[in-house]
Amino acid sequence: MKKIGTLLLLVTVLTMLFAGCKNNDAKKESASVPEKSTPEVTEPNAKNNEDPIQLTVWTNVVGKHAEVLENMAKEFETLNPNIQIDFSAPGGEYENMLKVKMAAKDMPDIFSTHGWAKLRYGEFLADLSDREWADKVTESFKPIVSDEEGKLYVLPFDQDQSGPIYNTAIFEEYGIEIPATLDEFMAACETIKTKSNEEITPIVCAAEGWEEAQFFDFFATPLLISPEKNEAEALLDRTFDWNKWDVLPEKWLEMFEKGYINKDIFTVKFSDNIAKFAEGKAAIGFYGPYFIEEARALNPEIKADMMPIPAIYDGDEPTFAGGEKTTFGVWKDSPNKEAAMAFIDFCAQKENVAKVCAYTKLPPAIEGVEINAGELTKTYEKYANLRTFPYFDRVYLPNGMWDVMCKNSQSLLGKVITPREFSENMESEFNRLHQLQDN
Repeated sequence: MKKIGTLLLLVTVLTMLFAGCKNNDAKKESASVPEKSTPEVTEPNAKNNEDPIQLTVWTNVVGKHAEVLENMAKEFETLNPNIQIDFSAPGGEYENMLKVKMAAKDMPDIFSTHGWAKLRYGEFLADLSDREWADKVTESFKPIVSDEEGKLYVLPFDQDQSGPIYNTAIFEEYGIEIPATLDEFMAACETIKTKSNEEITPIVCAAEGWEEAQFFDFFATPLLISPEKNEAEALLDRTFDWNKWDVLPEKWLEMFEKGYINKDIFTVKFSDNIAKFAEGKAAIGFYGPYFIEEARALNPEIKADMMPIPAIYDGDEPTFAGGEKTTFGVWKDSPNKEAAMAFIDFCAQKENVAKVCAYTKLPPAIEGVEINAGELTKTYEKYANLRTFPYFDRVYLPNGMWDVMCKNSQSLLGKVITPREFSENMESEFNRLHQLQDN
């Protein structure tokens, strides 16, 4: 029995020793297997799993015009997956929103300058003069978007040249010639109203905070700037007699009271006026050539054109308003400046500039871009010798006066103020806003 017990004990010890050796070998084998490493990301547009760059892009244009730019941004995103664009087209609130951003010194990475590249936004904009496309900016347009030191403030897509838009079929049906004076313009409105039995509204406008001011901005030039004896110097040195402004609110109120302007101006939207114009229920709009394309999207058969701004005084000639139209600039302190510059360069490609000009029906601001302006091609040729003046407010009014004109227009038509009070409010705000800028 002792021998059997000793044998069993020996077997048990050997079994334990064998098991221990086996476990040790397993541990050694396990320890010798290297851990799997994460392969490096090699895609050209990826940044080692970092979050994509977020670019903010703001524009003042609306409707189909804004869609052209937004689609451009989407195409850029597709080509650059590491960049995402937050695109915004707030419409009438654009100017006020940018004022807040300027005060906070926190601008969008890329933004439109709506005619104020140098005077209002210049200190916030990066210099684009070293971009490859910079020397392609049309020579005659360079002074508008660059300074004497050579700084280029924005990428300009097109060159604005604007006047009232009109339905040519309506004018032809009622035998109306293009008005050369404001009196002829008023007569044309009366003809449209009476001959259509008031089924066609001569002028459409909406109270959206940006539209009503266009009448005043258009006609301030023939009232105060284009005549041989003018008020340009008085406006610039701030000695202008604001009693002379009365003509415009008086005429605007007269248009409304005579039924030349849509009675529902306080409730309709820009899109409503496009539809009305497209349907042939409205004859004239104080917009730019883009209004034609907006209407054509609803009615491809519509016949429309642009007229010069009629003169007011004897001896003067009709004019056009001009300057910046569609632009993009880069915030000089953008944290994403490199990506913003890449987007600007993409937008500056000829095919992209052409897309904008094809919509706005305006001459390109970049050389070598060819477009077909449709019916407006003949218009530009016909009126090639007429003078084009910068938009009145961009030269002669301080920042913030557009809102003043819009709000006073609404108050005037609502019988809250008189034409004289309109002018008094203009004078008061003109002086106040200039003082703010001086300080």
